[in-house]
Amino acid sequence: MASTSGLKAEDEPTLVGRDLELALIREHLHGTGEGRAVLLRGPAGIGKTRLMHALTEPDAEARVLTVKCQESGGAAYEAVRGLLAPLGLTDGDPALHPLLAGSAALAGSAALALPALTTDGDPDGQPADMYGVMHGLYWLTASLAAERPLVLAVDDLQWCDEASLRWLGFLLRRAEGLPVALLFTLRTEVEPARPDVLDEMADATSCLTVDVEPLTDDAVCDMLAASLAVTPDASVVARCVELTGGNPFLVQLLARELRHRAPDAALDADVLRDGLGHGTVARFHLDRLTPERLAVAKALAVLESDDIEPVAALAGTTPGPAAGAVDALRAAGLLSPDSLAYRHDLMRQAVLDATPAEERLALRERAARLLNDSGRPSDQVAVQLMHLPEVPEPWMVTVLRSAALGAEQRGAPATAGQYLSRALRYDLDDIELLSASARVLAHSDHPTALSRLEHALSLATDPRLRCRLVLQYVITSLGAQNSLRAFELVGETLFMVESELGDTPDEQALRTLVEAMALVSGLDEKSTVRRVSERFREHTLPPGETAEERLLLGMLCALGTLEGRPAAELVPAAQRVLRVGDVSLGGWGALGASLTLYLADEIKPVEFVLTTLLEHAQKRGQAWNSAIVSTTRAQVHLWAGNIAQALADAQLAFDLVHRDLHVKSAVGPQCTLADVMVLRGDARRAEELLDLVRRPRLDEFALESHTYMMSRARARAALGDLEGALGHLVRCGDSLAEAGIGNPVLAPWWYDAAQVLADLGRYGEGRDVVDRVAPAVRRWGTPRVQGMLAVARGVLTPGDTGIDELTEASRLLDGSPGRLEHARAEYLLGRRLLERGDSEGARERLRRAIDIAVLCGDRQLLGQAVPALGAAGGRLRRGTESPTDALSGSERQVAERAAAGATNREIAEALFLTQRTVEFHLTSVYRKLGIRGRGELAAVLAAERRPVG
Repeated sequence: MASTSGLKAEDEPTLVGRDLELALIREHLHGTGEGRAVLLRGPAGIGKTRLMHALTEPDAEARVLTVKCQESGGAAYEAVRGLLAPLGLTDGDPALHPLLAGSAALAGSAALALPALTTDGDPDGQPADMYGVMHGLYWLTASLAAERPLVLAVDDLQWCDEASLRWLGFLLRRAEGLPVALLFTLRTEVEPARPDVLDEMADATSCLTVDVEPLTDDAVCDMLAASLAVTPDASVVARCVELTGGNPFLVQLLARELRHRAPDAALDADVLRDGLGHGTVARFHLDRLTPERLAVAKALAVLESDDIEPVAALAGTTPGPAAGAVDALRAAGLLSPDSLAYRHDLMRQAVLDATPAEERLALRERAARLLNDSGRPSDQVAVQLMHLPEVPEPWMVTVLRSAALGAEQRGAPATAGQYLSRALRYDLDDIELLSASARVLAHSDHPTALSRLEHALSLATDPRLRCRLVLQYVITSLGAQNSLRAFELVGETLFMVESELGDTPDEQALRTLVEAMALVSGLDEKSTVRRVSERFREHTLPPGETAEERLLLGMLCALGTLEGRPAAELVPAAQRVLRVGDVSLGGWGALGASLTLYLADEIKPVEFVLTTLLEHAQKRGQAWNSAIVSTTRAQVHLWAGNIAQALADAQLAFDLVHRDLHVKSAVGPQCTLADVMVLRGDARRAEELLDLVRRPRLDEFALESHTYMMSRARARAALGDLEGALGHLVRCGDSLAEAGIGNPVLAPWWYDAAQVLADLGRYGEGRDVVDRVAPAVRRWGTPRVQGMLAVARGVLTPGDTGIDELTEASRLLDGSPGRLEHARAEYLLGRRLLERGDSEGARERLRRAIDIAVLCGDRQLLGQAVPALGAAGGRLRRGTESPTDALSGSERQVAERAAAGATNREIAEALFLTQRTVEFHLTSVYRKLGIRGRGELAAVLAAERRPVG
């Protein structure tokens, strides 16, 4: 649990010896801009909290929110709720609180914070997206800071619950430009639960780390003088420093003891030798307490609650006597004057240390039972249960499961996993617990999640239950990026469902799901593609009337696409999948159908469904889903020859994966952005992006491996390394053949290889490549792929025959979405005509190539076609440059949304940026476009000509 008490206690000593630290911190907070943080580190009692209080003295301008994290632990987002509790945002339904009326603090993405502000889970609720909740809390903080500068002070950060800690790090990385200051204290002698998160926060450039040092002799003298009303001599100060090490808390305790021992005697070092020493802290006044008061002291140490009723119940008394004991404990200097909290954690720890271990565990168990019986939220009960080595009773399992549900619904799967792992100690063979814990652990610990699912499967005998576990195993394996075992399991399950499941609608839906997941898992890696193809070769296409059938239908379309079946046969089925427009069951069906349609040049329905999926993800703050869909939409834009839009989407995906999510194993965002960079004439940047790919076993994946090889080849070719490019292309072709992937446009290695081989003068090898792929081209059958084949033949065939092939290629590609290929065909044809001496024909074709390249934004081709036009004696009819060409991908995203009327905040929310970043991008956009503001932006972008998708 967390306490919101952070105000300076009435009898706290005057802060001494900290002038240098205060000056340094204030300069950092106020002299270097907004969005700054300070981390005060040091051992217990060194004065971190007192220093933080001095920095948060009442400020008429700023709103100060404080929370003290407690050693007993806390539920997911406990510290966040402690910070926001004074604002009433955690009372009842936060959306109805008066603070929000008219301020729209929970409008837009801020509403995504609501799960973190609740106190218990809804049995029928859905898990919240972890990133989405943090995204919402950020915008709630931004709203509060817009009303009034904000100071968030978190004491004892080492005990902060993991969800709140991760969010504080999230906020710290995005706080630049916000009128927000973050103050943290951290005990250095305590091992934190997440040192990696703390290290990342401490290393942030906006965070000043201050190691709070012991007091000097002069400061100790001042502190003693203020407490004792007598100036001690040097020997007393030296002895005090020796005993306390300059620790302000120990100095304060020692001064208190001196007042009791020798109130009228002269102070000298001898007084400090008789029984004080290092036992001062541990002893306090515990040996003077009556058994009744000691029981209350122990109850307070265990519960860390400001509610006297559970304290009294745990102490075995009633609230009246318990309140009397509290007064006595305050008089003894143990408790704060204005709450039931101990004056310092050292005092609370001394009480616990003086309690035998068995008694402490018994108190924890009794506390959990009392809280549960009194109807307290399950996460409060779970805090006590997590201190027990075992879970001996069934009701405890129920509590932990309820607390896990609440944590999951708040977007804190790590906390949920801790609760469920503890619950499993009651029964390691509880299949439901194994499944539930695997579900939440899949976010952070794939090996453990899969191990628990394997164990659950070894116990499950009911076919329906086995099906559900296998489906979960497939989804988890995709996250772990190793689907081989999942494919084996789902294959075994397919045989089982055919013999053991009936024909009820529910059982039919389950059977359909298992079949779909066989495709999902089997198409993930190259080694299983052929086996999937054999298994589903004679499978009848489902009508697509239910969500399960559409998922299966979409994946069957994806399989047919990889196999290279005729596009005309697959398109109607894929269109049925997208016609309904749902995004259920993970969106795999929609993505599978989209793969078929966009490779078959049915671009518009794919753009529509991907835009719908992206808007769905952005509204829910789902950064990972947004990255996946943005990557796919960027690939579709490239396929349609819309490089500017491809750049915007690819940049968004790349930024989300690397800036926000830190996913090291991603492949698609880097490759797609690299392909865009090559076309924009920046092959060096493309190489840098591809060097960031760190996927283990990359060569084993059906889609990513070939995407990567194609991107590498294109970057090497653009840099002039034709042999290196050819090596990647040939490996790509061999890999596709080995995997049984026969689609000629999924990774058109042959198209690029033909041009590279032509440039190398190795025409015979090139013709062998073309002959190898020609049957697959005829089978897929779209005008684009036939035009691409004609281009390949044309560049490899000399004389008029080659020119005829290129002329046919231009005819086939004209009017198709293959504008990049069309522009290249026109360029190659113009160059060949020039070589034949037909300058007029060459100029005509080269001008067409340049016009299309300008429309598409293909700077790479422009760099080739413009000089060729000059060599043919031609001149440009108009410039090839557009002011918008200078915009980066991020700038284009921001500019287009601003032109559509979105506010800076709306843009920032949708693109997972800060408002400061949006402002920076817009300023850069105005400068590059030569305009003065947003009012001119729409007109400039509207004047930009684009290819028809």
